Amino acid sequence: MGVVIKLGLRIRFFLYSNTVIAVTMILVTVFGMMYLRRIRYESIVGHGRSIVEAMAIPIRDASRSDSDEQGAESEIISLYISEIMDRNLDFMRYVVVTNADGVVTNSSREELVGRHFERALQRGRNADEPLAAENLTEHGEDLLEVRTSLGAPGEFVGTLAVGYSLEPVEQQVREIASRAALVALVLMLGNSIMTALYVETLIRPILNLNETMKKAGEGNLTVRAPTRRGDEVAELADVFNRMMDELVASREREEQQRAQLAHTEKMAAVGTLAAGVAHEVNNPLAGVLASIENLRDNPDDDEMRDRYLQLIADGLKRIERTVANLLNFARTREIKLEPTSINHNLKHVVELVAYQLRAGSVEVTWDLDSNPAVVEADHFQMEQLFLNLVLNALDAMREGGTLYLRTRVRGGKVIAEVRDTGHGIPAEIRDRIFDPFFTTREVGEGTGLGLAVSGSIVAAHGGTVELETSVGRGTTFRIIMAAMAGEWDKGETA
Repeated sequence: MGVVIKLGLRIRFFLYSNTVIAVTMILVTVFGMMYLRRIRYESIVGHGRSIVEAMAIPIRDASRSDSDEQGAESEIISLYISEIMDRNLDFMRYVVVTNADGVVTNSSREELVGRHFERALQRGRNADEPLAAENLTEHGEDLLEVRTSLGAPGEFVGTLAVGYSLEPVEQQVREIASRAALVALVLMLGNSIMTALYVETLIRPILNLNETMKKAGEGNLTVRAPTRRGDEVAELADVFNRMMDELVASREREEQQRAQLAHTEKMAAVGTLAAGVAHEVNNPLAGVLASIENLRDNPDDDEMRDRYLQLIADGLKRIERTVANLLNFARTREIKLEPTSINHNLKHVVELVAYQLRAGSVEVTWDLDSNPAVVEADHFQMEQLFLNLVLNALDAMREGGTLYLRTRVRGGKVIAEVRDTGHGIPAEIRDRIFDPFFTTREVGEGTGLGLAVSGSIVAAHGGTVELETSVGRGTTFRIIMAAMAGEWDKGETA
């Protein structure tokens, strides 16, 4: 896996600008060295040829002398060669004079006298040009050897060869390269200083805009980018500020629309609630009124009086339950925390709805943890919680089914499950089942507060509710709360 290195804008500016300078200086130096080397080489070649042509005249004359004068002339040639070498010691390395047979007769190197000089012999016999230059390497040194034939045209009496060192050329090239490197360093140093001096002016607006955008991305819609006139950064800042203004305006319009929608939904919920409450109250109220009228018509019938009084009591209790359910949801009830057994709550709830279970052909299956499932909670609110869940399960199994009640104590948590085998909850309404006043029942069959009240009870006790449902297979409500520390017997908690 590769490593990603994040470089700041300043660092990248330094790197890019200095890289451009370095590459430019390298290219200039390389091509300059090539050009200089060629010019200096041609200069040495021209200079060497001039010297060889000048030297060849006296040496040629001396080589044509009679045999009686050869010794004296040879001495003169040697002295001449020594004089020339003394005057050109900085770049001239050797002088070699051969006869027509290629034997060295005179040389600045005494060890060569009397030996064959094959290069000179080959040049003198086969060359079409009187002068020749050849690059050589001797003892690790690059040399230029200039050779010319001795004698008149059509006459070959010997060869003159002079070796010149190319080291001065290379030395000069190296000096130029060193100077170029020094210039590059000075330029890069100057660029760094300039960047340090002007980076705030050039880059600071970009960095400020970047910081402003970060704050906006974090949710701060009040920030605005500082603007300057006359550059692209200022134009970008203006565009960003206009975008933020439009975003704020859009948020305000969205909030207004959301408020209007919430108000509309609230009024719709109030209407639905009112219809449900009216039905829940009117039905038993009508029964109460009818019973009162019957009592007036039959004041002496004891049997009918008792029956009508019971009907009146039942109707008033039904109205009382409806009102109490609304009040429990509408107001915050003080929570009285005490050790509460979830197992006991479930058993008591089942006792309360025993008649509905039998009437609805619903079988109860128990799976309670052997460990005490004790939580610190309000006993009555816990009972209300599970009663609402059980009643919701019964409503989902109107044609009969199985109610599964399960508890587990795991990892300091008490987990209680209420599962039915009913019709399940469709996906499109799963997110709304805990909303107040939301119900899928017909008007008058419920207020839609049962699950909302259950959710608020769990939240008030610091617990969570999990939902698992499958259409046609049933629904599971899973309540998770913190287990209370301590040893408790099942029968000791309320």
